Amino acid sequence: MSIPWKGMTMCELLAMSAALPTDLETSLALLKPRGGELCPHADGWGVAVYEERAARLYKEPKAASSSRLFGSLRDYDISGRVILSHIRRANPAAIGKSYANTHPFEREVGGRSWTFAHNGKLTGIDQEQLTSFRPLGGTDSEHAFCLLLDHMKDFLSRDGGIADLDLALNQLVEKTTLMNRYGEANYFLSNGEHLFVHAHTYLHMLERHCAVDGQPQSVVLLATQPMTDEENWSCLVPNTICVFLRGEMIAQKATSGAATQDAWKAQQKEAESFRTRKAEAAANAARIEAEKDMYWECS
Repeated sequence: MSIPWKGMTMCELLAMSAALPTDLETSLALLKPRGGELCPHADGWGVAVYEERAARLYKEPKAASSSRLFGSLRDYDISGRVILSHIRRANPAAIGKSYANTHPFEREVGGRSWTFAHNGKLTGIDQEQLTSFRPLGGTDSEHAFCLLLDHMKDFLSRDGGIADLDLALNQLVEKTTLMNRYGEANYFLSNGEHLFVHAHTYLHMLERHCAVDGQPQSVVLLATQPMTDEENWSCLVPNTICVFLRGEMIAQKATSGAATQDAWKAQQKEAESFRTRKAEAAANAARIEAEKDMYWECS
């Protein structure tokens, strides 16, 4: 029997930026089926929720679909304006399951939490020298995070915020272009205010505008693949860093170094496999309900 996700190695990203604090429940519901249930991403899961300058991190080196911690988070009133989340499949497998290797990663800069989640493989990036920040684990992703912060820290304000967005974005573009040479560099980077998103291959966006208790609310969801059946998801332009603040895109700038055709094909394969598995699960659920109805009719 063929295994639909055999050979699939990409991770799954999901982030949110909002004008008003938004609860975590929606993000959890969208993530769970992709964490080892309908997808092979069973090597870890993580969620970072910002409360002003500090990020609450919840993560485990195990499948989200079987995690008691993941399930228990719905019982708490957790909300934020910025949420980053990640479902991991270790690649290569030798970089195994451990808390240190589980995204999102976090570092303190100027008394503020900076977090990072990445999708892709950056073979050889560990040859790039680091200065102020060091990895705790063995992933190429965390090395890339430390590299970005090393070169951004001089362009941040004393409290870890963005002193000059243009200067910070230029520095980020330069180092992201460097990352692109080593492989696929789809990522989220945030300090709890600004959310930086680099689309190297597929990253999708959904915008929502409404009112909450009479106040205008803007929310943007960003994900590797569309997370809902709504039709108004759009694909971010590849090789672009987009900056979001309180649910609105405020800047964008191009990077260099296109992803390989193999990277594009791998992501397309994973998207097709997920749609197939999702359809099979829906059909199975419908069959079970139909069988229940037949049972009660015959009883």
